[in-house]
Amino acid sequence: MTDQTLDRYQRDCVIDPDLKSGEHGAKIANIDNGCGPISRERYFSEEWAELEREKLWTRVWNWACREEDLPEPGDYVTFEIARESFIVARGDDMRIRAFYNVCPHRGNRLVTDEDGARPAGFACRFHNWRFDLAGNNIEIKDRETFRPEALCRNADLRQARCETWEGFVFINMDKGAKPLIEQIGPLAEHAKPYRIAEMRIMRRVQAVWEANWKIGVDGFNEAYHVHSIHPQILPIFNDYHAQIDLFPNGMSRMTTKFAHQSPRMDHGDDGSLNPGLRALMEEVGLDPDSFEGRMEEVRPAIQKAKRSRAASMGIDYSGFTDNQLTDDWNYDIFPNIQMGMHPEGISMLYFRPHASDPRKFVFDVIVMMHPQADAKIKPPAYMGLPDGWDISGRNLAEIEHVNWREGGLGELFDQDASLFADVQLGMESASFEGAILSEQEQRIGHFHAELERYLGMRD
Repeated sequence: MTDQTLDRYQRDCVIDPDLKSGEHGAKIANIDNGCGPISRERYFSEEWAELEREKLWTRVWNWACREEDLPEPGDYVTFEIARESFIVARGDDMRIRAFYNVCPHRGNRLVTDEDGARPAGFACRFHNWRFDLAGNNIEIKDRETFRPEALCRNADLRQARCETWEGFVFINMDKGAKPLIEQIGPLAEHAKPYRIAEMRIMRRVQAVWEANWKIGVDGFNEAYHVHSIHPQILPIFNDYHAQIDLFPNGMSRMTTKFAHQSPRMDHGDDGSLNPGLRALMEEVGLDPDSFEGRMEEVRPAIQKAKRSRAASMGIDYSGFTDNQLTDDWNYDIFPNIQMGMHPEGISMLYFRPHASDPRKFVFDVIVMMHPQADAKIKPPAYMGLPDGWDISGRNLAEIEHVNWREGGLGELFDQDASLFADVQLGMESASFEGAILSEQEQRIGHFHAELERYLGMRD
């Protein structure tokens, strides 16, 4: 690609060139993180994994649960990251706290289930030491048999920092870490119209994939692979002209046009609309048979239709731009959360390292929506929920554990799971000299630059 064609490509990737600097959605000045290569060892080396356990996961804000997971005092969930386990619980004072899931007596795990309710507090099943919901030790069994000097140290549960944002509960093992809001960065302001705190998790599916967690982050940080791995969505998705914005602290955003056919496809000579675009029109009440516009006019027509029927559906679109009504605004929160933002809901991806094997990672697909009491209202197709799925929000969504080899995550994710396993194998070839990045893959370089800063490998 010559400098001239590269400049033209970059200009064509600006979603709304009329926006002024500082306006929501405007293209921001580029950050040049280079184009690689990115070393192969970071994807399988135990030394790399240990460095991440020591210098990354202990210092960043890790998402643990939602506030609605803990409605009453004594409600708790367990959360695991790297080799650490935490109990996140609501206290009698309604405050949410995070405790290391370790009894200070002999190191036993206090809780072994994913969630539950213990209004009386926590008891260690090894020797029955007891702790209240604020983590205070309230009973040491047979205390009289301990020497005073043996009990001179703190016998309470150890706490991690715990902060919330828009209903998300995060924890941090670093007592000196900057506030959560700094890691959230510009998303805190950008997210206000979505009213995320009012959303609920409608579905959460979890699987262990046969690849390093960074292969997962890299793969979903670009749309370059879509034409090859997911060609079925090209009729409704402009995979080529994605606007990429790189923010401080490893945060990035990729905005891609939906309801817009990929330029990689043949538009045809008769001006007819492909079946995918027709389906999107029908979803918002438009009749594709009577539509007289060109393919490029479908997206604005859908935006207009969504606005016109918003009131009847009890949805407020007044705080959104037209582009937000159709397009995927995908934010990457360093180091391991990606959010596809839509007014109706969020498709969230969560990548966590396996506790012991750097060649595996824990992957969560989380669908969040504003609860809908009217059963006639169907979730948009992009949310990927099965037909007839309950979106009332009345019941907490249980984590569904699936085997990626048997499917269950949805067509696109099942395709990625198989691909990433092969990427992991190829990464370990002695012939591979490290990843080379295109301008479509800028978010990957931005992510790894921030990772290397945490690990002390760059300023």
